[in-house]
Amino acid sequence: MRVASLLPARADAVAVRPPGAVDEAYFPLLCVRCGICLEVCPTKAIVLGGFEEGIAAVNTPKINPLAGACEFVRGRCEESMRCVDHCPTGALQRIAKEQAKLGTVRFNRDSCLAYQGRECVVCSEMCPVPGAIGVTEDLKPTFNLDKCVGCGTCVYSCPANPKALGLLAEGAKRTKWLG
Repeated sequence: MRVASLLPARADAVAVRPPGAVDEAYFPLLCVRCGICLEVCPTKAIVLGGFEEGIAAVNTPKINPLAGACEFVRGRCEESMRCVDHCPTGALQRIAKEQAKLGTVRFNRDSCLAYQGRECVVCSEMCPVPGAIGVTEDLKPTFNLDKCVGCGTCVYSCPANPKALGLLAEGAKRTKWLG
């Protein structure tokens, strides 16, 4: 195997990190890959990364909205950031709910049930962020990517197969490492 094959397939391949993650330049250096954040995540949205984001990101925590949604904005973790509270190295740091931006939803109209002529408004009903997902008069979803926090709730809830929604790290806000 060539070392080049262990590098990210794209230069912009970055994992969607849990809330409060430090800048990506420092995250793989600070994270000791202990897996505690996975254990304490009540939705099991945090999984270990593979080689998709490059060798430095292997076995570091990332959000997988197919496994669960991050409930930091609304849900079981809005009062206590369990992943942050248990991180032994500071790779995850406490942030205010208003600072949360894990990434941005990606929408595939071709897979969306509403755009196939079927009734479905699940993504807008499940979204915890007011105004992030709207619905047109003919019941088709619209997305305000500036308001989307990248929690993955819409992706996890989407009943389409394949999913009409995905989650990218695009637009993520990371915390500064002050080490």
